Amino acid sequence: MPKIDLSTAKLHLRVDDGTDEDALIEAWIAAAYLAIEGKIFRRVYSDAVPVLDLTGILADEAINTAALLILGHLYAHREAVTDGPKAEVPMGAEWLLVPYINFDGGA
Repeated sequence: MPKIDLSTAKLHLRVDDGTDEDALIEAWIAAAYLAIEGKIFRRVYSDAVPVLDLTGILADEAINTAALLILGHLYAHREAVTDGPKAEVPMGAEWLLVPYINFDGGA
């Protein structure tokens, strides 16, 4: 299964106002997958895992959903801090990624 594309991301974000934010959304898609790879200590691929990457994994529904959740979080919270009461925003993406964690760290 391929990683999410711009049109899927825009549908998830409910963005339908042209191309004004396309570059920003594409950057957040890339950042979401980098965050996932950092969380599970594995490289995520769209098409095929290279033979030499023994811990690589193909994007699947759970990983792509985690990417969409991270993307939604980045879209809704464009700053590191917000005004008003401070509270952690729950990240359901973490729960989706737990089964994919490579506890060997690539070894």
